[in-house]
Amino acid sequence: MKKQMCKFLLVICLFIINNSLIAQSKLPQLTVASNSAQIIARIQNNKGIDADSVYKLLNNFDSYPNVNKTGTNYSYFFDYAGFGKVPLQVYIPANYNNKYKSPCIVMLHGAVSQSKFSDIDSTAATDEDILFDILKKQDYIIIRPLGDGEKKFDWVVNRFSSWQSQAPNLTYPALNRGLISLKKILNIDDNRVFALGHSDGADGALGLAVYTPDAFAGVVAYNAMMLNLSTKDFFIKNIVNRPLYIVHSDLDDLRSMQQVKDIVSTLKTIDDRILYKEYIGYEHYDKHLTKDLPRALDYIKGISRNPYQANLNWETSTDTIFNGCNWLKITKADTTKARAHWQTDFNVKAYDRKAKKYYDMLYYRYVTNNVEVKASFQNNIFEIQTSRVGEVEVLISPVMVNLEQPVIVILNGKQVFANKIATNKNFLLRNFSTTHDRQALWVNSLKVKVE
Repeated sequence: MKKQMCKFLLVICLFIINNSLIAQSKLPQLTVASNSAQIIARIQNNKGIDADSVYKLLNNFDSYPNVNKTGTNYSYFFDYAGFGKVPLQVYIPANYNNKYKSPCIVMLHGAVSQSKFSDIDSTAATDEDILFDILKKQDYIIIRPLGDGEKKFDWVVNRFSSWQSQAPNLTYPALNRGLISLKKILNIDDNRVFALGHSDGADGALGLAVYTPDAFAGVVAYNAMMLNLSTKDFFIKNIVNRPLYIVHSDLDDLRSMQQVKDIVSTLKTIDDRILYKEYIGYEHYDKHLTKDLPRALDYIKGISRNPYQANLNWETSTDTIFNGCNWLKITKADTTKARAHWQTDFNVKAYDRKAKKYYDMLYYRYVTNNVEVKASFQNNIFEIQTSRVGEVEVLISPVMVNLEQPVIVILNGKQVFANKIATNKNFLLRNFSTTHDRQALWVNSLKVKVE
């Protein structure tokens, strides 16, 4: 027991030493102004610009300010209710040009409980970070948030919740807000934004895909436990909506490789696109990270987000937050309904890494008010199955359907809609103002009640 605790303390100490003794000078602030709001307002007020023209204008939006110096790490702040001013470290690669799209990595650090917002100029932003050292040579915009447990800004522990009282972890929508805020001033490639992390950071990266996946093309996770602590709404099945590259090491005595292997094996029975690798003879924070990261980067080079994927599954316990993926949203849950026969809780046996045996318990603890949808579309036909849902919303894009033909919705085996859907200028602009996403442009939506 003492040996295990010493190793754990050593990992924490290494993190603190690396990020306090190697403090860097104050970072320049990325505060360039965005004129996107004014451009959207002018489009909105110009009655001569019809809805189809708006779609083309937004799809080709390229009005981004110049960045004074590239190849540089900046600090950036955005406001979020409950957290105040949230700091981000933003690395702008040397080849950045405001007229061309740049891929982006949201990199979440480990040991979240050891960091604070006030460390913006000294923590995990130093060049001593071995993953960052490799990443910054790859021409990615790199966004690195800082956790702060005292402010409840924590992507590995839900500090808004407890086992007795459940509440959503607001860190995740805040992280998305920060990304959207930067999309207004940096020419980020919407279809090539990836979440990446090690240890606590890996679980944060997975959480972004489990809770708020829309902006992300895929996830790279090193030595994760595949869980958000102190919560019962971590529906890991949602991860299959995004490509996942996951790596673990067998001598990790903080997070069990066997546990992760069991989770991945069970997830693969749902969707076999997960790429899982093991490194034998390596500990939690070890040389396997630098060995593997170049291979992970080769993997994500071939990945581009598809916001119009033909098949979606989504599970949630709320209809106001974390309530959908891509083109499908759950706008009303109804837990008075019986579960559909196909809705089952995903789970695996909990594994004791010290005793090397399984507990007589399940790994995930779930709320009882979870709801779920399964949906697909082809040739203007949407087929949706629901379990304990009162209403769904289908977002419409001309990439997905032919707007000159009727859109058909089949809900739980019954046709409930068959009509043409027109592009709505106000809807299009309102949605773009919220997401600043030029590639996932929704021209209208259709809400369907579940009888």
